[in-house]
Amino acid sequence: MGIDVKIAATGARTPVGASAESAAAAVRARISRIAEHPILMDGAGRPLACARDPLLEFSVRGAERLAALAVSSLGEVLEKLQREASLDTVVPVYLALPEPRPGFESGDAESVSAAIQRIALRGKARLDVEVLLEGHAGALRALELATERMSKRMCDLCIVGGVDSYLEAETLEWLEEGRKVARRGTRDGFIPGEAAGMIALTTQTARTKLRLPSLATLRSVATEHEARPMDSDEGALGEALSKALARASQGLVIPGECLDDIYCDINGERYRSDEWGFVALRQSRALRDASAYTSAVRSWGDVGAATAALNCVLAVQSWRRLYARGPRALVVGSSISRLRGAAILQQEKGV
Repeated sequence: MGIDVKIAATGARTPVGASAESAAAAVRARISRIAEHPILMDGAGRPLACARDPLLEFSVRGAERLAALAVSSLGEVLEKLQREASLDTVVPVYLALPEPRPGFESGDAESVSAAIQRIALRGKARLDVEVLLEGHAGALRALELATERMSKRMCDLCIVGGVDSYLEAETLEWLEEGRKVARRGTRDGFIPGEAAGMIALTTQTARTKLRLPSLATLRSVATEHEARPMDSDEGALGEALSKALARASQGLVIPGECLDDIYCDINGERYRSDEWGFVALRQSRALRDASAYTSAVRSWGDVGAATAALNCVLAVQSWRRLYARGPRALVVGSSISRLRGAAILQQEKGV
């Protein structure tokens, strides 16, 4: 990657916790918010099994709902940063949003971005938001974009995150048409959820200057595009995700630096499980135990574009609370649009 990138702060807004610390603790304790929705129904006419944010009213919908989740999570990160440092510059925000779908269009992305731009910061600091409509792996592409710009000295402090919510009538109808909502009689579906996750990245030089903490190091990140769509007749062969992991792990000294923890987006869809199976076969040397992965879907359902950012939050919190399997973690993600990504995080010494 050519530059030493640190994670200085994390934030989260999820159905099981409204902060990075509480959300990670809930996942660790296997707390679940999956329950029947009071209003929304599934395709069989039964109450929808989902994981919803208990602090948001039902009347908050669409872009307004995503904006509320994103602003909460981003606000947490900014509060943590400004508690330690006086920000007096433009802070880029690279935000992963859902891929275009019924219930979420480009105009909704603009509304979410505008809501974030209105966040008031102390002093001369202001936010510059760039959105990526890339779904599950979007935050990994955002990490890649952020580190590329840091390497070119275009910025030395930025925030990367993701936000998503499937709890929109049009979106749920679209998922039902594709038999993607988990319910009786559906074998390839997932539990719809909603959440937002954010992480602040900084160069080592800027971190020292601003006196910010270093919670973890971003060792590497890589993205690729899969040649076959998820509904391909050939099925999932995991070629692009394998390439992304191979690129991300180039700097590791194997076997001494095998990846100890794996955070993924396996959610009940057969495609994702099959894809990971092929990746595990191709890249087994880099993995301590390919079967020992963490997916938080049992706590907060599938949270789409928020998944990769929240998985980074989970990795950081596992080191802070001393329950990680080891000092290196892999975060992977797969988007419907064929984007695949892999990031390697490493525990800070002495943390």
